Amino acid sequence: MSEPFDWMVAKRNPAVARGQKARREDMYRTELEDRAALLSRLGHSKDAARVRLQANARWDFPGGDGPVTAAQVDAIVDRVFGGGAGAKPGARAKGASK
Repeated sequence: MSEPFDWMVAKRNPAVARGQKARREDMYRTELEDRAALLSRLGHSKDAARVRLQANARWDFPGGDGPVTAAQVDAIVDRVFGGGAGAKPGARAKGASK
């Protein structure tokens, strides 16, 4: 059966869908970086932040098919916190900004 009006059939550009997927993955990574930085400022340990961010990712994507892998979460936490495995973030100087 053909559609009587051409606007009733979606014509999607596959290049746009690929671009949206990349932007969506960047958005999730940025959100995780922001959460990790917040946990760091709140004084959470690196390990506690890692566990919490991974739990959030499992909650957001229960099927395990999320855009960010556990290894990427580890890399984000390592980048935000720096230092060793159980490192606590250093105290911020008064009036310091990023």
